[in-house]
Amino acid sequence: MNKEKGHLVDRVTAGSIADSAGIKAGWKLLRIDNHTIEDIIDYKIKEADYRLRLLFLTEEGSLRRIKIKKAPGNSLGLRFDPPTISRLQSCRNNCLFCFIDQNPPGLRSPLYLKDDDYRLSFLYGNFITLNRLTDSELERIIKLQLSPLYVSVHAMNPETRRTMFGTRHAQQGTENLKRLVKAGIRFHTQLVLCPGYNTGQEMINTIKELEQLGPNILSTALVPVGLTSHRSELPKLEKYSSGKAEELIDQVNRMQDDFLKKRESRFVFLADEFYNLASRPIPPDIEYEGYPQLENGVGLARNFLDELKSVADQNIPGIENYLKMTLVSGLAAEPQLMELVKLLGSIKNLDVELATIKNNFFGEQVTVSGLLTGSDLLTALQGKTLGDVVLIPDTMLKEDSNLFLDDMTINALEQALQVPVYAISGPLELLSKIREQAAYSNQMQKRGLL
Repeated sequence: MNKEKGHLVDRVTAGSIADSAGIKAGWKLLRIDNHTIEDIIDYKIKEADYRLRLLFLTEEGSLRRIKIKKAPGNSLGLRFDPPTISRLQSCRNNCLFCFIDQNPPGLRSPLYLKDDDYRLSFLYGNFITLNRLTDSELERIIKLQLSPLYVSVHAMNPETRRTMFGTRHAQQGTENLKRLVKAGIRFHTQLVLCPGYNTGQEMINTIKELEQLGPNILSTALVPVGLTSHRSELPKLEKYSSGKAEELIDQVNRMQDDFLKKRESRFVFLADEFYNLASRPIPPDIEYEGYPQLENGVGLARNFLDELKSVADQNIPGIENYLKMTLVSGLAAEPQLMELVKLLGSIKNLDVELATIKNNFFGEQVTVSGLLTGSDLLTALQGKTLGDVVLIPDTMLKEDSNLFLDDMTINALEQALQVPVYAISGPLELLSKIREQAAYSNQMQKRGLL
């Protein structure tokens, strides 16, 4: 029995059912209810039961049997390595704009991984292409009604698809999409817009074809191509200019008006970066229709601004002792963060300085905060008067860790800068951190340590 390979538990969520049951990261799951587990979908189906008998192999090599009773559907709180449990389905396309192909050398190996796995699309919203699905995979998706899925379409024109995906199988993705739509599977789609390839009339035709597939195509996001400085041997691509972004916004506004009348949904949504490029206001909350593609950068700025308004509505008292904070950001979020800095400027004895940082690691064309590295921050901030604390967006760090993309840790950055560094999720957490730091400062003052 203990020779079974098992599935490695990579993470146990703190406070979860599994945590309370004593399950540890590093153990291997062998069976549930005496059944072996084939992949993450198989696991999720069995996990949904209200009574489970789990068999694990511990790191010491002993067997552990654990019985759990819970509400049906509740998660145990386990994550596996690989997250699909079985072998991850890697991407076999050769997309001309692939961001992973533009990574510099020397990063940790998971950052070079390209997945094209329908299971991760269903569970975590990863975008896939459908270009290489087998008949058995299609049948499984339909049988289990794994929906919604998130699909990178980029273009419906066969020739354009072959060029953009870099594979002769590109048209198979369109056929698979149509087959799954007819079988009741719902989709959120995206177009990574590459000027000169799938923009202009090509883009309009693609959006219209997707909409005509019916209500099972739930939304379409338009995202600008991301370009790093590591493209020396890759096809030449252009980034969006402010003028082109303005034209696109006007174009999409007209399409949204038409779709709203036709299907009572705007259907097509723009990534925040286009509005910042064009210096246009971010649309109001209602125009995002529940934020179906928030993780794709569509509506994050509106979420931030609405959270900022909730901070403004609170009665924020002055601070007893002078407190200076440095708020770090990439260039893309500067317009929204300046609104935050203005608001905080009204708080007595609080000085918040915004430090917008250029990306040297990936190149200055990369402006989002989430792709800044520890070395970027260190280069920009070292030697400057940073005050009592440095605050960074939590998107800069690997999930559930203190690790930047270049493997520098927050602790290492703190030691180099000689100032505490905290990761925050938004304005409300920032306000909480201000109050926490103010209380700490007051306490130190009373003890005569300041």
